[in-house]
Amino acid sequence: MCIIVDTNTFHKFREPDDEEMEPVWTWLEKRDGKVAYSDIEKFEEEWNRGGMQHLRNRLRQTGKLKIVSPQDVQEKADELKGRIASNDEHIIALALIANVKVLVSYREGDRDLFDDFRDRNLVGGRVYTRKGHAQRMLRKDTCP
Repeated sequence: MCIIVDTNTFHKFREPDDEEMEPVWTWLEKRDGKVAYSDIEKFEEEWNRGGMQHLRNRLRQTGKLKIVSPQDVQEKADELKGRIASNDEHIIALALIANVKVLVSYREGDRDLFDDFRDRNLVGGRVYTRKGHAQRMLRKDTCP
């Protein structure tokens, strides 16, 4: 299984010892988890602005970053513009193209994004916001 890491969680995700993120890092390192990512401009911008360049490179080098076709993700994001509640077409598009069902986000996250991500007519996924979600959301990897 893959996850998508939301921008508002970067400050916590960068800290593997963070109480809420520790289960995510354990899953990544010991259960073959991966972070889905696409090299489209919006993700590049967010990851660079969030100080995630080094971590992105490390995840890529260790095989923990699943790179998804930027063309496919951008096309799907363009299709979704104005059709979803949030302004996170790129995240929903990545989830749809890569078949990702778990978004790692912060408790006080973007309600519209949470609703879009959970919407059965879109992703039909779940949002991980705390360590209590680990057991039911972070399972064996199915990302190719």
